[in-house]
Amino acid sequence: MNTLISNLPGVSRLRSRPVTSLIGVVALVLAVAFGVIAWALSGSVGGAVDTHEVVNAAGQYRFEAPTGWTTTQQGRTTTVTSPDQTTVITLGTGRVGPLPVAGTLFFEQVATNYHDVQVIPPEAKQVGAAPALIYGGVGSNAKNTQVRFLAITVQNDPTNYGIAVFTAADSDPNIVLPPVNRVVESFRAVPKR
Repeated sequence: MNTLISNLPGVSRLRSRPVTSLIGVVALVLAVAFGVIAWALSGSVGGAVDTHEVVNAAGQYRFEAPTGWTTTQQGRTTTVTSPDQTTVITLGTGRVGPLPVAGTLFFEQVATNYHDVQVIPPEAKQVGAAPALIYGGVGSNAKNTQVRFLAITVQNDPTNYGIAVFTAADSDPNIVLPPVNRVVESFRAVPKR
């Protein structure tokens, strides 16, 4: 998938630019790369995934975690890690505000951890019944390991939710996507009692 991402028309190769300029570039190439993230989260890569329900009462959300993946909670944040530790999903409360603003800020927060970032422009999607904004990218971490990531903001009032997905850039999409899709597609807010 790394080759797919790097060969897409409209994917920006950014070197040593601040993330705020990165957002401007994303807006310019938005229409060109639509569909890639939808493919990644559409379930187009098959495979049944056994799961169990995880509820984070402090964060007021629930989702289905893949069986065999490690799940830890710290306050309103839940981290789900694959058995081989090459894929990590972090779920929690996100930014306050309208979805476009909150989504951009969340992406900026995630992307600042990487350099040489290739950006896949944002795409609107539904996560459950809630509107969501999904950014994707590939970048290198401090150890120069290339990582693919998604920054997903799920609309909620008054505070949105944030889901970040990180995986090694050379991960096999046939293995990674089914469990990631299951976590994201099953994510739901838990109403206050």
